[in-house]
Amino acid sequence: MRRGPVYRLVHDDMRVRRILRVIWLAAIFCPLLFQAAADEARWWPVQAMPKGLVRLDKDLPEPRAACDMMAQSVAGLAAKAVNEGRSDEMVWVGTDNIDIEDWFARLLKRQPQLEVRGTFALWDLVDRYAGKGIIKGYILYRYDHSKGALSEHRPAMDCSVNVATSLAGLLDGIIVDESIEAEARRHGLKLLADARGKTQAWCFRTYRSQFNRHMLCTQDPQKSNVRDLAIAQKTLTVFGDAKPMAAAMAWLEPPSPVLGWNGGDEFKTTQMSSVWGHIQTSTDWGVNLPVLMAGTERAEPAKARAFDPRTVDWNDRRSAVSFVRSDGDNADTFEGSFFRGQEGGTLWGEPSRGGMPFGWSCCFAHLAQLCPEAIDYAAANQSTNDWFLEWGGGYYYPDLFGRELTNRWELLAQHARRTWTLMQRTGTDIVGFNTAQFDSPDALRAYQVFAGQADALLAIMVWQYDRYEAGAGTVLWVKDRNGVEVPVISARYSIWEHTNPRPRSGTPAKVAREIRQTVEQAPQAELPRYDWVNVHAWSWFKKAPGAREEAEDMPQENAEAHGGRRSYAPAMWCAERLPATIRVVCPEELAWRIRMKHDPQQTKKFSEEWREQREAQRR
Repeated sequence: MRRGPVYRLVHDDMRVRRILRVIWLAAIFCPLLFQAAADEARWWPVQAMPKGLVRLDKDLPEPRAACDMMAQSVAGLAAKAVNEGRSDEMVWVGTDNIDIEDWFARLLKRQPQLEVRGTFALWDLVDRYAGKGIIKGYILYRYDHSKGALSEHRPAMDCSVNVATSLAGLLDGIIVDESIEAEARRHGLKLLADARGKTQAWCFRTYRSQFNRHMLCTQDPQKSNVRDLAIAQKTLTVFGDAKPMAAAMAWLEPPSPVLGWNGGDEFKTTQMSSVWGHIQTSTDWGVNLPVLMAGTERAEPAKARAFDPRTVDWNDRRSAVSFVRSDGDNADTFEGSFFRGQEGGTLWGEPSRGGMPFGWSCCFAHLAQLCPEAIDYAAANQSTNDWFLEWGGGYYYPDLFGRELTNRWELLAQHARRTWTLMQRTGTDIVGFNTAQFDSPDALRAYQVFAGQADALLAIMVWQYDRYEAGAGTVLWVKDRNGVEVPVISARYSIWEHTNPRPRSGTPAKVAREIRQTVEQAPQAELPRYDWVNVHAWSWFKKAPGAREEAEDMPQENAEAHGGRRSYAPAMWCAERLPATIRVVCPEELAWRIRMKHDPQQTKKFSEEWREQREAQRR
């Protein structure tokens, strides 16, 4: 039926209204949908992007320790104001670190709309933000002078700075040590709270309903680092194993990140967070995280180069071994010292890097949310022999994860989905875990839960906390969400200082001998053997050619100053002692060979599907 002009006018008007209604609904719900998608792929909080940045002069006044603390609170309050829409400016705290400053330069290139509004002295910046109402006063604390090593739970610690940090985000006050209170008053600031004599337990009990339940900060009271992020997100900050640590872990909404590092006994610290379903992040030395993480929910980091299984020479039937550096969970190491920083000569900056296949355990899932520039640098400088595997999506013991909760496996599955999404974005297809007991029933279930959230996971590599090589090369099998078997491969050997008396662990020379003997003594049915070596990240050695295996050990204190090397170089010394009948391969090739040995038909099919998925991702 032909429709006349009046109908068309009414119909067109109705159509316009429908279109406008769709646009209106999209405006309301698309940000929510986008946020839901972002939440599914991250566990760190979102930091709003500012319009401008100011730089805080790195040459802070004396007393330096007190001013470092205060500077963190100034940066934190600026970031909080941006999150709340009360300001459009954040603070970059100047450093001497070549990597950190490079990330800043890369950020400005990635976000060219950011205005750089100048460099300020600390008290000038305080005046700037006090005048804008971002700083409403100060919170007084007393600096901790307890004796002992950093990150230890020292007797008689004064944690009033942690109380002040916790209150800063609630009261919009900078944290001020009593030594500089007079200066704060001269700048017209009023006292908002006196944290001296107040305990962390008091702070938690009094203000718990006002704190962010999706992140906890644990920080040594003598360290200023990461207090900016804690303040920006209104986060409770505590330290030690006394009250209220256990209560705070139980109160925190799982699964959540634990900013900083609680120190003390590593296993107990990580066990406490694991059983409540939380993720240690090893960020206690992190700097400028609010600026670096701004807008990362929309960022797309570079992908590391993937291993192509078509390059495997299946006619080569020699036994093979892989070397993998441990402790890739340390986000602050990757942010600030791994590539070119103070430890560069023994980590990524090792001159001989690239000479043989080597696996670097890493925290790309953290960095995709905190500092994607570091991933970009790693991918751009990845040699043909450098390979990355994800350290679990943070540091936790999967076999203990959520043990105090009734929905522990659902929480682990949730974190596995987030981690796998980020692994796909960053180009890693092997995940590594540190477990309490690698072959316990809970560990087996945890592997299955994690693999069940992935569709192209190549392998799970397992360290056991007490003796990383405790699994002795045992391979377990679980299934991904498509029913494809995934190998869970435990470390057989460990390059670890001063451990020659224990089996399968010790100096590079000792481990090389054990690798040779394992292959020589293996029954024919077990050949070829495919094993991997844990390369302990923090063990120093000196090169000592010859037959005396303990000669490579050295005192660990000031080892670098005495010519010590760690990570890649000791692994290469070990590889140099292997006969030509044992190949060194990357962790990915090792996993493909283990799969092929176990089930050739399924592995060939998986290889085809894996390539199709990678090609689809590239498109």
